Amino acid sequence: MSRTRIVIIGATGHFGGRICRRILGEPNTELVVTSRTVGKAESLSTELEQIHADAMVSAAALDQTSSSFAEDLAILQPDIVIHTAGPYQGQSYNVAEACLACGSHYIDLADGREFVERFDALHEQACRKDVLLVSGASTLPGLSSAVVEHVHGEFESIHSIEISIAPAHQTPRGGGTVAAVLSYCGAPFRVLENGEWITRYGWQDLTMQRYPELGRRLSGACDVPDLVLFPKYVNGVQTVTFHAALEATWEQITLWKMAWATRLGIVRNWERLVPTLQSMSDRLIKFGSTTGGMQMRIRGVGEDLQEKMLVWNLVARQNHGPEIPCVPALVLARKLVAGTVSVRGAYPCLNLITLHEFDEEVSDLDIRWRIDEVNE
Repeated sequence: MSRTRIVIIGATGHFGGRICRRILGEPNTELVVTSRTVGKAESLSTELEQIHADAMVSAAALDQTSSSFAEDLAILQPDIVIHTAGPYQGQSYNVAEACLACGSHYIDLADGREFVERFDALHEQACRKDVLLVSGASTLPGLSSAVVEHVHGEFESIHSIEISIAPAHQTPRGGGTVAAVLSYCGAPFRVLENGEWITRYGWQDLTMQRYPELGRRLSGACDVPDLVLFPKYVNGVQTVTFHAALEATWEQITLWKMAWATRLGIVRNWERLVPTLQSMSDRLIKFGSTTGGMQMRIRGVGEDLQEKMLVWNLVARQNHGPEIPCVPALVLARKLVAGTVSVRGAYPCLNLITLHEFDEEVSDLDIRWRIDEVNE
């Protein structure tokens, strides 16, 4: 049986490395780890070979910003490309287009609202090439849409979806993650609330959230793909919100103040401070816990035509939370290798994985979730 060649773009990064280690040794696969510098890729390849001696792993230099990127990718002859090199805000679709050119499937972990929303522009080309291109195969909207699909049958109609994430303070912050966080700090974005599209600002709209095991945390609004995708794909929904609740209140307040600096025109772009803020974060990371969580509050009308609210809570202990954004991409990659997914085209990652598949992928991790019906 021929092996499926999986190329990981950004393999030495925050999420890329995690995906490499978890997919390592998948039957009938060959893993190609890439970085902008071949030395980093070779170092990771050596590490992976020591973890799993029988796995087929190779290294290559690959720079998605290079004018020769499409040709360089084609030389690697990928069957599946997993693109983990964020931030995706402001990126073009050059990686996905390069996959189309060489006939490879494509999966990314994009969290950029516009990037994921407009990704279906590649749909017809993907169908002609008989490949699957998926954007947003991460926590949002990959996992969040799996939750909505899981509970959908308990509602006659869903009116409200409120999502929040509470990362553990000791969660490592990659440069791409920090850049993504700052990209919408103080920036306006549209949110559907009570049937009307209103303007919110990144890291403002402070709200207090309560999580199992974590307690109360202050949270700020963030711009994510779900805010525009769920109103399109969940019939009748009137409200879709997303907040992020950092463990350190001082960090949350700092971002709120930074957002005001942007709104007042004092600072237009925080990108130049990414290295400084990442360095500060790394130094202070030990002053917090290794437990994080996620919550989705879904309201609507139940099958008995009465008001109904279900609350899905996830708790990730032992700093296993950073594995969660990798899960939808891993599930999809494994399904493509096994030949159990036949859909072709270009899609946002909506309802492409199930909660059961999520559970199977994290069964070796300290990650648990539950659903409760709540009366308010």
